[in-house]
Amino acid sequence: SGKDISTLNTILAKNEMKKMDIIFGPMHQNQIKPLSDFAEKNDIRLVIPFSQKGEEVFNNPAVYQINTPQSYLYSEVYEHFTRQFPNAHVIFIEPAIADKEKAEFISGLKQELKSKGVSMQTVNESATKETLKAALRNDKENIFIPTSSTNVLLIKALPQLTLLVRDNPEQNIHLFGYPEWQIYTKDHLDSFFELDVYFYSSFYTNTLFPAAVQFTNNYHKWYSKDLTSKFPNYAMLGFDTGFFFLKGLSRYGSELENNLPKMNLTPIQTGFKFQRVNNWGGFINKKVFFIRFTKN
Repeated sequence: SGKDISTLNTILAKNEMKKMDIIFGPMHQNQIKPLSDFAEKNDIRLVIPFSQKGEEVFNNPAVYQINTPQSYLYSEVYEHFTRQFPNAHVIFIEPAIADKEKAEFISGLKQELKSKGVSMQTVNESATKETLKAALRNDKENIFIPTSSTNVLLIKALPQLTLLVRDNPEQNIHLFGYPEWQIYTKDHLDSFFELDVYFYSSFYTNTLFPAAVQFTNNYHKWYSKDLTSKFPNYAMLGFDTGFFFLKGLSRYGSELENNLPKMNLTPIQTGFKFQRVNNWGGFINKKVFFIRFTKN
């Protein structure tokens, strides 16, 4: 809205803004271009924490994009997947009504698996234990992948998958899924452990990690309220991002860009692995986590 831009212009008009080393923001999509132009003109780093869209990172060397653009995230996931499961047999679980949201991810994955000669097949979300069993291969690591990230599909497929795993303990079986599963984990925790679940995400925290516990307590102490249970958690996102860059600047100053791979801090929720997009552009974050629920 015009209001966002006029507020932004008022802030940028202040004299001290030109002297900044780094700007975190913007919140709104329409503020990105004017802020990016300002940052480039005054040689200031601009950290964009939310948006995945925007062309600025491709032609402004001062831009850092924290939220990995989908296409980059997917290609990282495919690469991790084929490295993690070199002997995979992939069984896609199709919902009755296709989930358009994951169509791009699945078609890219199928293409990648095909090029690597990985065997694949498809079953229906309401497939029985017997149908699922017929899809298994004894000589492979069997990985079920739903083509939808919804909880509805999980609720349909988990009972039969669980029976399958219990009846075939000698088989190597996993269920592989999506960042959204973080929201449903507490509903399906036992099943996730039993099915040796993996999912990918560009952010992850376990509420039992000491750093997460400490952060949650500190947050409560400072602000007298609880953290919201959103994914990703914005308070943690802000803390991790601020900590990464402030520590980086204090350690390397203007040489930060040449020392990014040496930044070895352990964030609470957001991983950082920055790569320049091209010779004249900025950096995108290509960090991917594979989270595994395993009985041991």
